[in-house]
Amino acid sequence: MITLLKASFVYFGIEDETILIGFADDEFETKEYVLFQKSLCIEDIPILNNVHITFNSEDRSEYGGIVKIIISRKLISIFLTKETARSLGITDSIDIEYGIDEKRYHTLISQFNKLNADQEIVIEVK
Repeated sequence: MITLLKASFVYFGIEDETILIGFADDEFETKEYVLFQKSLCIEDIPILNNVHITFNSEDRSEYGGIVKIIISRKLISIFLTKETARSLGITDSIDIEYGIDEKRYHTLISQFNKLNADQEIVIEVK
């Protein structure tokens, strides 16, 4: 079963040497969101070098476990390992519906590629 997030707010950037990509139902009164984070610094603890994903709450977050990301113009699909999906409280994947202009779309793809540096996540752009 797929979990769907309809995001009216999209954020991506680099803050404090950390890549951030976020999708939320609302910019200010957020109820549902997905946040991806990865440090640009190499950490001594190997798990901390993985992408951290949060779904709606810090209690529903995990390092690693992202298998595949499919990015298209209006939809992003995130496929997870069973362990990560269980930690996030979902079945196996998250679909994110969103809308941004062409320039931001290409920057978003670039940010996902940066997020995937030294990772083994399959990223497909359609």
